[in-house]
Amino acid sequence: MNIKQATISSTQIDTAFDTQMRSVGIVVMFADANGNVTSNMQDWLTDLLLSSPLLHRAVQDNMQHWLKQDSPGCIEACAGVWVAPVRQIKNKRTNGFGLGVFITDELCEGEYFHALCQASNADVTMIRELIKSMNPISTNDVNRMSTLFQMAWSTSLQNESTQHTVESVGKELADSYEEISLLYTITSSMNSVNHPERFIELACNELLQTLPYGWVGVQLRIGDRLPRIGNDLVFAGNSPKNIASAVRSITNDIESSPIISTCNDAVANRLGKATIIEPIMSDGEVIGVLVAAEKQSNDPDASSVDIKLLSATAAQLAIFLENALLYEDLNATFLGTLEALTNSIDAKDKYTCGHSQRVALLTAQLAESAGLEADQVDRFRIAGLVHDIGKIGVPESVLLKKGDLTDDEFESIKKHPEIGARILKDIPQMEDILGGVLHHHEKFDGGGYPHGIAGDCIPLVARMISLADTFDAMSSSRTYRTAMTRNSVLDEMRSVVGIQFDPDLAELFFDLDFSNWEKLMVDHQTGNTEDPSAIRKAA
Repeated sequence: MNIKQATISSTQIDTAFDTQMRSVGIVVMFADANGNVTSNMQDWLTDLLLSSPLLHRAVQDNMQHWLKQDSPGCIEACAGVWVAPVRQIKNKRTNGFGLGVFITDELCEGEYFHALCQASNADVTMIRELIKSMNPISTNDVNRMSTLFQMAWSTSLQNESTQHTVESVGKELADSYEEISLLYTITSSMNSVNHPERFIELACNELLQTLPYGWVGVQLRIGDRLPRIGNDLVFAGNSPKNIASAVRSITNDIESSPIISTCNDAVANRLGKATIIEPIMSDGEVIGVLVAAEKQSNDPDASSVDIKLLSATAAQLAIFLENALLYEDLNATFLGTLEALTNSIDAKDKYTCGHSQRVALLTAQLAESAGLEADQVDRFRIAGLVHDIGKIGVPESVLLKKGDLTDDEFESIKKHPEIGARILKDIPQMEDILGGVLHHHEKFDGGGYPHGIAGDCIPLVARMISLADTFDAMSSSRTYRTAMTRNSVLDEMRSVVGIQFDPDLAELFFDLDFSNWEKLMVDHQTGNTEDPSAIRKAA
């Protein structure tokens, strides 16, 4: 009478399981590594069985034998008392056994029954009546009872493990989002830190209005760490043509000391008279230069006032650029974390690899085509990236199923927008894009889910994601069908404009340039995704 081996990661199963087993006549007990038997239950049958020296001795005598077996077998501790052991695993080692103890109708007839009642100070007649009232099984049903216990134990473990995983992942996810969004919120609250070119232009213009110079400019030396600026010369005023290359060649080797030109030196000859080149420093390194050239006054030389104002402005630029670089790094980490999380969901199925990134790209392109501001385009791109994050709560057996889904399976799939919204709802920086996550499966005519809203009641971001999501899904091979051609996809999408899609947005979408999407699709299909920022650059 063998039962399959089951494992548990803790020392005890939830007491709710004990109560369920007790209702069918099984007492759940636990034997530690030394064979000491205990139980969470407290009732007359548990007390009666725990008082049995034969039960304790049988468990202790069989512990070593059970440890050597892959599937420990059910034993008869004494006439009418059976024990079904199940391994308990902690840190990949057996640290005891869970025991399903049940009685048969032979117990009351055996010679040990009176001794058992005496050991527990119980009245024999009363105990016999209690046992009869619970209709104990016959010896022929021992196998079935053992199997019942094994199946119930395994199911309880699976449910417990699933619940623990969901809670753990949810907590880790919330913690990760909370931590990154806190930093993201702090840095984004700094004026123009996410638009450093505006701050630099403002600084140059303010200097130009204050100082008697023909032009003022900033040349950075930070590579592509601030992609919106790059290494181009940002300037205000009327600078000579091709001045940027001259500034770069002169300032490439500048160190911590400023360059202050005289009327006739080489710098003045190339950039203009009384040129001041002030280094912008960060952690002892030059990250750029602030240049004022072509002085417009009777004084041919740079004055101490000119130098001090330029130096003070360079110091302010250094602080701002440090914050801007930090913001960019944190933003990249934030988006990288989102990409890693969404990639982990997409990776469950090879057919959906890169789906979230491609939807993010198309959503951003559509938002830009609709004339939204750059900041809003970025937010819509993030919404597209996380639109399917709720699928973390959908069983893989449903996500990866080949063929048609059952009604119950489809209902499970339909829960992912609400699951995703619940995951993100407590993260402040996600508030403005929750509508995209929650409503990207709504239809323009109201026939979608989860809320069946229609028209302009559907958030704009959700209407955009719907188009991008549908296009990418139909253009990708899935377990249940092969990818459709571009023309077939667009033709089918056109057939449901006004029903599924917003007509105005649909026309904009059909006119998009899909070349970046195609490149990203090829990269995902060939595994060429070394640069996680490719989606941001493409967008």
